[in-house]
Amino acid sequence: MSERGKAKDRVTPMVKESESSPIRQMMKMMEKRSDILNLSAGEAAFNAPEELIEAAVSAMRGGRNRYTSTTGNPEIRKAVAAFLDAEMGVSIDPEENLLMTVGGMEAIFLAFRLLVERGDEVLLPDPGWGILRPITERLGGALRFYPLKKGDTWTVDPQAILDNIHDTTKLLVINTPSNPTGATLSREGFRAVLEKASKYGIFVLSDEVYHNYLFEGDHVSALQFDHLDHVIMVNSFSKTFAVTGWRLGYAVADPWIVRQMSVFKETVSLCSFSIGQWALAKYLPGSRPYLDLVKELCRSNMERLVNGLNSIPGVKCPRPVGGFYVFADFSGVESSDETLFRRLLDGGVAVVPGGFFGSQGAGNARIMFAADRSLIDESLIRIKAALAR
Repeated sequence: MSERGKAKDRVTPMVKESESSPIRQMMKMMEKRSDILNLSAGEAAFNAPEELIEAAVSAMRGGRNRYTSTTGNPEIRKAVAAFLDAEMGVSIDPEENLLMTVGGMEAIFLAFRLLVERGDEVLLPDPGWGILRPITERLGGALRFYPLKKGDTWTVDPQAILDNIHDTTKLLVINTPSNPTGATLSREGFRAVLEKASKYGIFVLSDEVYHNYLFEGDHVSALQFDHLDHVIMVNSFSKTFAVTGWRLGYAVADPWIVRQMSVFKETVSLCSFSIGQWALAKYLPGSRPYLDLVKELCRSNMERLVNGLNSIPGVKCPRPVGGFYVFADFSGVESSDETLFRRLLDGGVAVVPGGFFGSQGAGNARIMFAADRSLIDESLIRIKAALAR
């Protein structure tokens, strides 16, 4: 009998364990080294708004600790619809167009599970959030990539998307502002892409979880173009309000898509975090002062980090338009992503190797700046010292 045992021998592994996200692996390392400054996490290091926490406590004490409907309780759906109207100028039906999910990740998984069948082509950004590749592959989809454009800043190049859209494409993913680059797609570019996608019968998944962290202009949402028949917009409260552990996001889509995702969700998670739903329903209408505060904090930190990294010989750091990461090019100092990661980790700073985000990420590192300014300053000191060794 093999080491796996008789019962295990009858099971085909779902995944390769080597595919585990390097970010998850780094978080395990953080548990053993308290001296590390963690700029690798995909979450803000500042505190959630106190009013939101108090609303959650009140909800718990008020007996709101039970299941909600699968789509979300009526109060949160109405509050989210009003929030989208105020923030993005879009009007949706909270009963028909909205599904509350376990973080933005469940929304993405449900959309992929519904839309992607074996052999279907999925068009992804490069660099782009690394989780999208294994999701596609595990569903039997075929990967295709469109390159982001690198210059003084990264941008989502609409022509690169248009050039890679074909009649074989089933699903296109757009992430604006982008993880890891902070790149955005222009209004004119978005319009052209959505029109071509409509012509070819392609679904567009628009990941807008970093919508509040935009440092130039206004956020452009896929929902602003009247293409809901083939658009799924995914968002989350995790990044917006620094409550990643609450796992509360949402999807906006055509009613048929919402119903399909909802029925599947019943067998996955049944419903989303009840306390978060009640708390955010109460807090969202008055959330703008907090959102302005954290955006300005991130803008200041971003400028500080970009200037500090660009002062290091051999390092080039484009200025992100949005999000809360820089995607800095360290190839002039260290050609190997893995070696760079180890050097910085030995120096007391955790970052994410750029290769995790695609072929165009090689030689880069993603560094989070949604944190207290002192953490940014200390990290720059450590990074400079680590690279000087």
